[in-house]
Amino acid sequence: MTDRYAGRPFLKLVDSYVLSLIGELDPDTARSLEQLTPKLNEAYGLSGATWQEVVHSQLQLPPDVAVQVVSGWAAEPGAPDPVAWSRHVADQMIS
Repeated sequence: MTDRYAGRPFLKLVDSYVLSLIGELDPDTARSLEQLTPKLNEAYGLSGATWQEVVHSQLQLPPDVAVQVVSGWAAEPGAPDPVAWSRHVADQMIS
């Protein structure tokens, strides 16, 4: 299996963004991303944005993307794997 993030480090942020929206982002990753936020702001020429806002702005996502993602997650039958589901959604966001 290839490394999903090889040559695509921003994809890790997008995966985490989706997990965060559906309430499935693990606390350690959340803390790491909070610590990374100042560097993300600097790298993308932003000031005072959260890491989620950085992802949102860089992908130029619609204002209601959070509602769309949460609704999609809630509509899934059964109990899908949140990581696999978030990767699927993240892939759609970056395509």
